[in-house]
Amino acid sequence: MGEVSSLRVGRFMRLPRRSDERWQGGLVRLPSWVDGPDGPFRAWAAAWVSRSSGLVHAKIEPERNAHDWTLALDALIEFGFQRGLVECRPAVLEVADEDLGRRVREALGDRDLEIAPAPGLPAVQVVLAAMSEHAEGRPMLAGALDGAGVTVDRMRAFAAAARRFWESAPWRHLGDGDLVHVEAPSAGRGLAHVALLGAAGQTFGLAFFHSVKDHEAIDEGLAPSAIERPRWSVLFGPITDLPFGDADLWEDHGLPVAGGEAYPVAIRFGGAEVRRADARTLAYLEGLLGAFAATTEDEIDTGRWTREVETYDGTVLYRLAIPALLEPLDAPAPVRRHGRLDRRAMERVTAEIGRFFAQSEFESLEDANRAIAERFQGSFDALPSTAGSPLERAQDLAYRGFEARGRRRVQLARKALELSRDCADAWVILGEHATDLERAGELYAEGVSAGARALGPRVFEEEAGHFWDLVETRPYMRARFGLAQVLERLGRREEAMGHYRELLRLNANDNQGVRDLLLPVLLISGRDDEAAALLDRYAEDAMAVWRYGHALVTFRREGDSAAARDHRREALLANRRVAKYLAGAAPLPHQEPETYAVGSEDEAVIVARMLAEAWQATPGAAAWLAVAGGGRGGSKKRLR
Repeated sequence: MGEVSSLRVGRFMRLPRRSDERWQGGLVRLPSWVDGPDGPFRAWAAAWVSRSSGLVHAKIEPERNAHDWTLALDALIEFGFQRGLVECRPAVLEVADEDLGRRVREALGDRDLEIAPAPGLPAVQVVLAAMSEHAEGRPMLAGALDGAGVTVDRMRAFAAAARRFWESAPWRHLGDGDLVHVEAPSAGRGLAHVALLGAAGQTFGLAFFHSVKDHEAIDEGLAPSAIERPRWSVLFGPITDLPFGDADLWEDHGLPVAGGEAYPVAIRFGGAEVRRADARTLAYLEGLLGAFAATTEDEIDTGRWTREVETYDGTVLYRLAIPALLEPLDAPAPVRRHGRLDRRAMERVTAEIGRFFAQSEFESLEDANRAIAERFQGSFDALPSTAGSPLERAQDLAYRGFEARGRRRVQLARKALELSRDCADAWVILGEHATDLERAGELYAEGVSAGARALGPRVFEEEAGHFWDLVETRPYMRARFGLAQVLERLGRREEAMGHYRELLRLNANDNQGVRDLLLPVLLISGRDDEAAALLDRYAEDAMAVWRYGHALVTFRREGDSAAARDHRREALLANRRVAKYLAGAAPLPHQEPETYAVGSEDEAVIVARMLAEAWQATPGAAAWLAVAGGGRGGSKKRLR
């Protein structure tokens, strides 16, 4: 901010005036974010567009919050001096801010300069949209006020409801597997079925579906074409994720927001089509957010509940239902036609076979196999339970919980604990559902204690080393594994390592993959000798995480030795893609894959996340890996 010299003003005023020149402009935010010491911000600029020639000139503020009307005056004068392009002064200035226009005219001393109103600066907005499309590679998204009938006051009401929703955190109780049917009020197309996002801790908000089948198709990983169908969502994130028009609303009008990661946007995506909510849709979404914010956990478990909500358009009654929770608790789980099955649920058959053996006598192995084939033919889902004790009946409920989705899992787990507090798997389900790490740790710890009580000391004494071979020990192992992972995420690595070590002592065959998690923690903690011993213990493991771990341990001990290079070569052969992340040649994706195939990019991301901290903490390791073709400029031919 500052003054424009009288000398420059005088030179500008000596330029010829052209009666056909109308310049539209003023102070505008640029359609981009700039990283600053206090966080990202939108830079301001003074922009002028010649309506006759289409020429554009912009002058960006020199630093954050360094703009006022003099920036617009300075840019105007620069525009007039553009040699071979303009070299004139306008007859008319079109401005959205009439005060700015008058100030510019007075500073120029140009009484004949006409000031005309141009609300929204449409010609300038066209230029900004083109700038955004060039930078982002796609058209600039419409702002919230582009929705028919949407006003700043309506957006303020929507923002207040979104803040209440975020602060109430309803994803603690519901997840994307729980499809909620909005029975009232009547909603527009594609707005009557909704799931809450947030339980996974990555994406927060509401996702809408066209029908129950539509939700099932996406939940089970089917129909990519269905996923591309236009669908509404309300998503939360940082202000930098908002369309620029929405960001301007929050910054210009101080709309309420729960925090830096909680700016809401209501938008309809689908293929190339993007739509913003009109006034009616926005009011519906406002009310729905408010209804969820006021909903209690007990109401959810009834399966159907109502809430009167104050919206911008008045009081509205919302009636919500989760059809899956209206089914009796003992109803069979819906059959998943596709998607991943929870392998833990299949252990019920093993448990039934064990009980069948315990209650029967056979003269030969052939007789036993024949009896099993007859007893367990047909669908395992229809297999009647022979559970007798409270713990066995509770475990059966836990197996059903593993088969269920969403909130039904929690209900089955809690019912199981009513039958027996020693049901470790019921605590595991509750631990998996918890969104707070401390609480999850408490639940897993309860599961460990429950499993120990259920097994008794004799099993620990007599079966140590091959625990997993006994189906009744697996709930305890799952609880302890879950506890160790939570402790590691909480930064309590010493405790986590103790649990990992004990799990491997109890089950040397390591059916749970404990060694893959213990190795990185040992490396991060500088326990190279123990890490080397672990690597030797499972030397036959050819997985990429093992190979890259072996290469790092050897490099730490021996430097660029022949043995270290051999292990590096084996790591690159196992999955070369890992190296680009460990060597710093590529940033790790924010989202971790749920599954992977050996040698795939997904495996590379998972392995790199596990080992990146240890590699980065080892001086020279990243460069050493890059030399072999794992980093910038590397070549696959340089393996040795």
